[in-house]
Amino acid sequence: MSTKKSTAAALVHQLRHFIAGVILYNQRVAEQVGMNPTDMQCIHLLELMGPLTPGKLAECTGLTTGGVTVVLDRLEKAGHVRREPNPQDRRSIVVHLQPGTLEEMAAHYAAINKQMDAFLAAYPERKLETVAEFLTKINTIRTPAAPKRPRKAAKASK
Repeated sequence: MSTKKSTAAALVHQLRHFIAGVILYNQRVAEQVGMNPTDMQCIHLLELMGPLTPGKLAECTGLTTGGVTVVLDRLEKAGHVRREPNPQDRRSIVVHLQPGTLEEMAAHYAAINKQMDAFLAAYPERKLETVAEFLTKINTIRTPAAPKRPRKAAKASK
């Protein structure tokens, strides 16, 4: 195996390890704030991407539009989001984070953010620029829809 291939394989391995850790951490935070992980990820997406239509949230999460509606109902009831008419399309809505939602979550991420700041401070700017460029490009990769499981054949009745 070439050095580049082995380095790429090691990088993918470490990315998967990092992603697993982030998912598990976010699940613990979601539990602490009385939310499920999917709802928490929708809040993160709204923070990262700004106000979104339910259709765009469905596209980003892989949920159905009906599933997104259920999530938004829960988040709206809990006071985390609000729905407003879409100024670009009067037939749809745009979902906004409510003021204070991120501040409420911030305390749960303060320790890990402090560790991340200290970790990143140890790297020269040019290396951080390379990593930022890599992550920016990797975030353009769209994950394919999960393969549908074949339905189990119904047992023939006797």
